[in-house]
Amino acid sequence: MSVSMRRIAVSAAWTLSVGCAHQAHVASTANSAPTPSVHPWTDSTSQTPQAQIYRTWMRYLEATGGHYSRAAFTPSSYWVANEQQRWHVYALALAYLPEGAVAEVLRIEPATDSSGEYRVVTRFTFTNENNAMRSRTATVTVFAVPSPTGWLLANALPRLTKTWHSDTVGPITYVYAPHYPFRRDSAQRAATFVDSLAAALGVPPPERLTYFLTSSDEQVYQIMGLETDKRWGPVGGVAQPTNYQLFSGIPALGEDYRHELTHIVILPLMSGSTSYLVSEGIPTWFGGTTGMDYATAVRGLAGFLREHPTVGLDSIMDGHYPVAQFYPAAAVLVSMVYARGGTEAVKSLFDDGPTNQDLRTALTQLLAQSWDGIATQWREQVLSFGPAARP
Repeated sequence: MSVSMRRIAVSAAWTLSVGCAHQAHVASTANSAPTPSVHPWTDSTSQTPQAQIYRTWMRYLEATGGHYSRAAFTPSSYWVANEQQRWHVYALALAYLPEGAVAEVLRIEPATDSSGEYRVVTRFTFTNENNAMRSRTATVTVFAVPSPTGWLLANALPRLTKTWHSDTVGPITYVYAPHYPFRRDSAQRAATFVDSLAAALGVPPPERLTYFLTSSDEQVYQIMGLETDKRWGPVGGVAQPTNYQLFSGIPALGEDYRHELTHIVILPLMSGSTSYLVSEGIPTWFGGTTGMDYATAVRGLAGFLREHPTVGLDSIMDGHYPVAQFYPAAAVLVSMVYARGGTEAVKSLFDDGPTNQDLRTALTQLLAQSWDGIATQWREQVLSFGPAARP
């Protein structure tokens, strides 16, 4: 694979896997320049640390052109080099912001640990709630680090978790708060699952994986430096496969969050031709979704279809349905492909094209029937998981 194609493949692998706990249909908005608040640090002639940090942060944001998720893995002279070298998606919190979000710096204050660093808190405003954070606003915290040439930006994550414990099982290093009840037996099952799935798919298992254990979705994002006024509770988590990072917000799954683990394992198969349906359908088939196993998730979809008889495979593929419908719908398609052609047929889905029409064309060939026939079979298979319809 060429260098340019490798960049496309890696970027697609990240884009298609973040935000697995929430619907990933993010509305694009017109680019807007960040709007500064009226604070002493906005004085362009001031040489205070806060003013210098403010200018550095504004230059970074302006350089993104409002494309925050893309900028999260674009090299920048404004960000500390060690984080860019360590993580492909280095600006962790910004990766979840929709395009065109308008920034307003709220606070620039010394860090509490006498490190000489500063905490920078910025409110981002969106035009609607159709985004990964399901909110019109989000607060992002980054840190400013002194350097010989001025100030550089850095992530909240290593600073907010520096007192957390760690435990390594197989290739997985778990990081968790001192009060978190770490379960080594569950961690061992996760390590075994990773090895077994990699062997089944014929890909090398990850050599390393940092796995953050938290008590809720809110804490998942908080330790990255991202907060909203929404409260989700223990309903999901996210993965950053190209960073070899996993964040679990479901204590019941805790150390063995198989949907997100699958995202890490399938990274070698991801490409610029992988559709969102495939990238989420395969992890849901192997590892369930939002705390439910595959069968339970599909039973929920079966109930939804019975209550909404006009909804079918096409409307779910092409509409903006939430995780509860979209992920199991995709997983059932994957199961149909496996039943027909086995593991190799499932692996072929990664290269069948990024659009729904590409996928429809590939599936008619893989399943050797018309699209209408596939949609009918899909519905029958989904409904077979649910209770019998009442007469």
